[in-house]
Amino acid sequence: MENTMESIISKARNEKGSVLVISLILIALLTLIGVMGITTTQTETQITGNDMFRKIAFYDADAGVYATPKLISACIGNGAEQSEANITYLGSAGTFYREIMGFDSHDSANDIRFILAGNKVDVDVNRTHQESLAGGGVEFASGAEGMGVGSTGGVAIFYEMDSFGDGPANSASNIGATYRKVIGVAGGL
Repeated sequence: MENTMESIISKARNEKGSVLVISLILIALLTLIGVMGITTTQTETQITGNDMFRKIAFYDADAGVYATPKLISACIGNGAEQSEANITYLGSAGTFYREIMGFDSHDSANDIRFILAGNKVDVDVNRTHQESLAGGGVEFASGAEGMGVGSTGGVAIFYEMDSFGDGPANSASNIGATYRKVIGVAGGL
């Protein structure tokens, strides 16, 4: 029994500092797990921020798609380009109106700029074609049939729109849409 006790004490003396080494290894592993957790959290935060910037750019471009038909309808209804707050015509005076009326051919330059919450939205409008609508006053040559009494409608003009929205941190989005303006009917989306 004494030999057994001595061998246990001897083994314990030979293993001095092993608890310290095991403790240091555990602390290093816990530190590594903590650093990985912090890095993952920072990456997820950056991804969330970039996604938010992308959504802002998308919604800005989407706003350009919804605002442009209202502007087209107002220009056609009033016979000239409209002066509105936060809208800039990018061509020379009257170019946008002449292009949407079909007097000038389409150019590849953007036509309108909106400023939304400090971000710019550029829209290029292309008048593609027009069609006579079945059942309209044009078809019956009287204006009373089809789209309502006294209607001057019956003609639809089609526009393609490319809206380019900028967002924070150099984010950008592009949305394409088609708009059909029916003459004699209140327009815009």
